[in-house]
Amino acid sequence: MAESFFSRFPAPPCAQLLGWELIADYPGEGRIEIAFHPTAQMLNPRGTVQGGFVAAMLDDTMGPALVSMTGGAEVPASIDLNVSFLKPVMPGRVIGKGRVVGRGRSVAFLEAELFDEKGELLARATSSARIMEFDRNAS
Repeated sequence: MAESFFSRFPAPPCAQLLGWELIADYPGEGRIEIAFHPTAQMLNPRGTVQGGFVAAMLDDTMGPALVSMTGGAEVPASIDLNVSFLKPVMPGRVIGKGRVVGRGRSVAFLEAELFDEKGELLARATSSARIMEFDRNAS
């Protein structure tokens, strides 16, 4: 895989918590594939990954698709996030596939799907996001 924008910067703490791992990015297509590694600390009383963590994984798949597409010049700020939970997510490796569906001057439309390692669809999400310039000096 060619050098990625993401290999130049450390992952933010929230991505580290989710076990974020870049598999591949396709900047020209506005697509990205990311692995996550949910742990036992993310489990609900039923023994499955709590829905908020699943939503965070989907969000942390969609956003980087826009970042990749713009070479890191722009980042999304979520306006809305719609999640459909299709099957329980278990600890271990899961794969997120995200894409930029469309974009205007100030809003991007994003979507992502989360799969287990067998290829079973676990959850999907859509989001509208305000497009912001990436300020590397912001804290």
